[in-house]
Amino acid sequence: MDTITGIPTHPLVVHLPVVLIPLATIGVLLMAARQGLYQRYRWEVLAVGFVGMLGSILAASSGEELEHQIGEAEGREAVRAIQEHADAGELARTASIVFFVILAGWVLLPWFGRRLQARAAADDAGARTMPTWLNPALTVLVVIAALAATGSVIVAGHSGAAQVWESLAG
Repeated sequence: MDTITGIPTHPLVVHLPVVLIPLATIGVLLMAARQGLYQRYRWEVLAVGFVGMLGSILAASSGEELEHQIGEAEGREAVRAIQEHADAGELARTASIVFFVILAGWVLLPWFGRRLQARAAADDAGARTMPTWLNPALTVLVVIAALAATGSVIVAGHSGAAQVWESLAG
């Protein structure tokens, strides 16, 4: 899928991670600060993170296709700038995937833990719970991963936007 209605796919799909990864990061920061927000918005933030991750995968994939098309038509300096942007895009894709995996763990592990604990209590078996250190550790990891993913998306987006604007100005 190189184009959508004649427009290259890459500039269309990059808006998914550019908007949704920082939005999920804001959600994570708010939920990490207030437990009530975590309980209320965890599923929505997980969904936003998932779509943002998918968008980063689509953006990187469509960017690779566009890189080959543009790279053949441009000079050496442009090829280097395109390669730097492609490297930043690959890092953003990887950081977004890592962020989503940790976010999913942060949301799903406590949920499964509560379900197992409720089932164990109903069966009069020994209560199986998550280790007490796991949720704080996941909270720290998800905040770090969220900030890293947002930072990498910003760097990739900035390098791509700079190339577009330089080509329009020059």
